[in-house]
Amino acid sequence: MKDKKITNSKNIHDEQRKYMLWLHCVEGVSDEKKQRLMDFFKAPREVYECDRKRLSLAKALTEEEIRLIESSKKNFDMEKQLEYMERQKISFFFVHDKEYPEKLKNIKNPPFCLFVKGQLPKGKRSVAIIGARECTNYGRQLAKKIGRDMAALGVDVIGGMARGIDTYGHRGALEEGGSSYGIMGCGADICYPYENIEIYEEMAKRGGIISELPLGSEPRSWHFPKRNRIISGLSDLVIVVEARKKSGSLITAEYAINQGVDVMAVPGRVTDGLSEGCNSLISDGAYIFTCTEDIGDILKIKNVKKNEILNNVLEKDFEVVYSKTDLVPESLQELAYKTGFSTGKILEILLKLQLEGLIYEPAKNYYARKSI
Repeated sequence: MKDKKITNSKNIHDEQRKYMLWLHCVEGVSDEKKQRLMDFFKAPREVYECDRKRLSLAKALTEEEIRLIESSKKNFDMEKQLEYMERQKISFFFVHDKEYPEKLKNIKNPPFCLFVKGQLPKGKRSVAIIGARECTNYGRQLAKKIGRDMAALGVDVIGGMARGIDTYGHRGALEEGGSSYGIMGCGADICYPYENIEIYEEMAKRGGIISELPLGSEPRSWHFPKRNRIISGLSDLVIVVEARKKSGSLITAEYAINQGVDVMAVPGRVTDGLSEGCNSLISDGAYIFTCTEDIGDILKIKNVKKNEILNNVLEKDFEVVYSKTDLVPESLQELAYKTGFSTGKILEILLKLQLEGLIYEPAKNYYARKSI
């Protein structure tokens, strides 16, 4: 097979990198122990060529782990793996590579290796948009809007490509022409969920699909909590849009807090189960999201002011509805009567006005103008 270069300009047939790839793909041995082996033997080929007796000298492995390594030497076909990666246009980066994201190098237990279809983040400011899989229409539209706004500001969007909030955050960024990165709970060569195949393919062109798991790894429930540390580790801010009290999004938020990454949450009604997790985060000190300007303040981005949004974004129908709102809450029916719009149309407009941070809903189906 001819030598070729992949997207990170490294020769995938470099001898030491081949053996590093083999070591990473040994199942049943933790990244920490693999690193201890590297520290002891200095080179991955040395680990590969060790017999059982020499492996035991490192005092890092159990007998079962030594057996797994010996078995992997017989069963792992490095050349076949490299050929497959080349066909799939997948690169790999180790923690000591200069291309490996600095943000991840500084977290606890950084991934030993990252498989990437597309590109790694280039160090720009980045925001994770995460939340419930089974979310509301409001949550979906808000996640999409945040994604679009971040892309418009040149901010990368990070997510787990899960159904619901994550999907719409990615979608908003890509539709706006921005960069988005999906951190997978399966191999980077697998699109999960498959219904997101269009997003998967687009993200590989204008961002990246990233996983620490060996290629071919199927999505398993225990993969997702661990990968969440990568989502937070790559981000400057984690935004939780909707989440129940016991939610994977709260695991990501906890990782973020431990990594020194800011957390923001979208507040919701106290009786709404999908707001319990967000309200709990806010109670514990997370920033409150009310509009895109809040994100700009945290990331120190000069953002569009609310009064500029009112002048430049609102179309005629939006201006009509906004002009009929007041600081005193009014019911949906009252606003429909004042504007002459159908309930469906005015609901759509009210939702967008909420997303722009111009009005709020203090009680179900009651709306009031925010003070600017």
